[in-house]
Amino acid sequence: MYLPCLFATYILVLVYVYSGLKDLDTGSRLCSLCGRRIAKHRLRFSEKFVGFPDMFDGDMVCDVCYKIFTSQEFRRRNWAIVGDEVGILDKKQLFKMVSDPPVNSLIYVKSSGRKMGFLRCLRYASSKTMVALCGEDEGPVIVDRQRLRHVLSIAYEAYNTFKRKKTLLEGCSPREWEHHDLCMKIESMKGDPLWQILVRVL
Repeated sequence: MYLPCLFATYILVLVYVYSGLKDLDTGSRLCSLCGRRIAKHRLRFSEKFVGFPDMFDGDMVCDVCYKIFTSQEFRRRNWAIVGDEVGILDKKQLFKMVSDPPVNSLIYVKSSGRKMGFLRCLRYASSKTMVALCGEDEGPVIVDRQRLRHVLSIAYEAYNTFKRKKTLLEGCSPREWEHHDLCMKIESMKGDPLWQILVRVL
């Protein structure tokens, strides 16, 4: 006797999904990229676009995601979303923001600047206890604030000691192992997506 109810629920779910995400209070369609803000713009995708698996259903996006998606500048630069505002960050601004990320923020750290590495990340935002970072190569990295401060302090110390990022990413050379404790810390961090992002922040 439960089959009709289950079937009806299934149909409702299908209708909900294929009509796009909706705000539960207003019924307005939500952004297909972040799912967090009201959708206002329709996107047009090229035949080469392969990012659909990283999106919610639909082709409507919010003001913030539209600005990021349609501007080449946001592929080539570091940037951050704070609330409903997005802005480009220079190196000094990037380090300052990563050192103490605002609540409801997402910080994007580029690598080559050629990919839309942000597509997988736009649905995330920092809270009072957790931080949302996004690396062009690494995708979303969600980390608690205490660990972020700890790892950033190690990266900062290592970079000031060795003066080159290659050591931080690949490990110490034989001569550099005179700083044994610091080299051991680098060895324990190599390959960690959070570490790779933070090295690029420096």
